[in-house]
Amino acid sequence: QGRDSPQPVSAVPADPAGDDKSFKDLLTKYKNVKRLYFDGKAQIDALTGQIVHLQNAVANQRMSQSRTALDDNEYSTRWNRLNGAINNLSFNIRKDWRSVPQWLVSYVSADALKTGKAEMTAVGRAVISRWLMEEVFNKCFHPGLDPQLSQSLKEIELNIRHNAYTMTSQEEFDALTNKVVNWRMTTLEGLHRQLNSPSTADNRTAFTAKATSTLTACLYQFLNNPPPAGVEGSTSMIVELAVGIAANLPLESRDVAITYPLPGEMVQPRVMEVEKAALPPLEGQKEDGEDDDKKKEEGDDKSGKAKTVAVPSDANRVRFAGFMALEVRGRQVLWKAPIWTL
Repeated sequence: QGRDSPQPVSAVPADPAGDDKSFKDLLTKYKNVKRLYFDGKAQIDALTGQIVHLQNAVANQRMSQSRTALDDNEYSTRWNRLNGAINNLSFNIRKDWRSVPQWLVSYVSADALKTGKAEMTAVGRAVISRWLMEEVFNKCFHPGLDPQLSQSLKEIELNIRHNAYTMTSQEEFDALTNKVVNWRMTTLEGLHRQLNSPSTADNRTAFTAKATSTLTACLYQFLNNPPPAGVEGSTSMIVELAVGIAANLPLESRDVAITYPLPGEMVQPRVMEVEKAALPPLEGQKEDGEDDDKKKEEGDDKSGKAKTVAVPSDANRVRFAGFMALEVRGRQVLWKAPIWTL
């Protein structure tokens, strides 16, 4: 009896009813947490599925709209060929000019026509390049279409960009580019039958022939009579190269843009590159300027103008450009326009 230790007695008597209530409360909370967890997980899984579905839909849409007629290297190669063809013709006719176009008169030195040297080669490059810009790239949506339809569509495409409000951010610029590209892709879908008809090749041939004869006539009006041999053969090659590029531009789901800097425009280093070989200074820029009588005599003799307007020297402005710039808008510049400054 003395060795048996007494069992401990709880100071607080057990309350079976309270323990049961606490257990039920805890079980209820656990069930609520478990329900919320699985409900939330189900919602997350559902949203994740929707996100994946939307991502796939966007990817499929981009794949269906993504078209690359030529890659960047092929555009650069063709652009280089066109530039080379223009340079060759310009060099060959450098001594055959009798006058220069009105838009260039104030930007060509007085002795350029007499000497027929590097400046007249540059003039030839400028005249041909601007003609291609205005008569081919700015007037032809696709050479395989009816000429009037092609010109109207190109005018609409250019107006979409030109009529846009002034953009102040990259986002606005990108939105406008996407707007132009989407319009062009939709238009191409509507023109599928015309672009795959037998008349496509005939339209392209006719457009090329007309452009060749028009460019040749444009040059002949400023060259000596009779004109030098080989001009028409060279213009034919130049137009063929330009038309080949123009035929691929509307097929792109990106905006491959061509620009030609005009005299007097501000220099934009992003898309322009100043030629290393400088041109002779203009009359108004010479320190020992010529007298008015001599300028009048030279103007009457060569350019057909009584006198030229003196242009002040300004390294930040374009004198004229020898070729066009080529860029993929919003991505990279493939070819900078070679320019001379004032």
